Amino acid sequence: MQYKFILTLLSTIMITLQSSATQREIPHSCNADGERFYCVDEHQQPLNGKIYETWENGKYKSIINYKKGYADGLATYFNDEGKLMERVYYKQGIKNGMDKIYYDNRTIKVWAQYNNGELDGWQNFYTDEGKQQGKAYYKRGKLTGGYCLADLPNRRQKVNISREQIEKNGFNQLFQCEAK
Repeated sequence: MQYKFILTLLSTIMITLQSSATQREIPHSCNADGERFYCVDEHQQPLNGKIYETWENGKYKSIINYKKGYADGLATYFNDEGKLMERVYYKQGIKNGMDKIYYDNRTIKVWAQYNNGELDGWQNFYTDEGKQQGKAYYKRGKLTGGYCLADLPNRRQKVNISREQIEKNGFNQLFQCEAK
């Protein structure tokens, strides 16, 4: 019985040591490898595990999961004040899955879905109060259309907007929506 307790205790200590080792800031460098970045440590070994970067003021800059030198899994980015800016998933260094961009007040600005590095599905836009403002739809990276929501005195009106209007507005930007 005492033997099992000691093994459990040693196992817990080993897991804790491994976790704290992966949570330290590791000097590293990254280079473009096609459309993705490949990152190595100071000994030119590919990064693996959760890597933390900090700003000069000690606040987190990023927390990124790496596998064989490429971002793989959740990556979280912060501004120099330590406020959350973006949470995005990667697979082998390419955006793959959910991407959320935030306002300084931590409300979601843009919520999009990526598939193999390309926008694929609805890209949702919100005001800094968290109110949905519009959507754009992408199919395999190609913008196909979207709509915005105009506030009227007693209701919200959905206004379809063209691909040209969305492109003119700019990537990851709120729509200027007016009811007709």
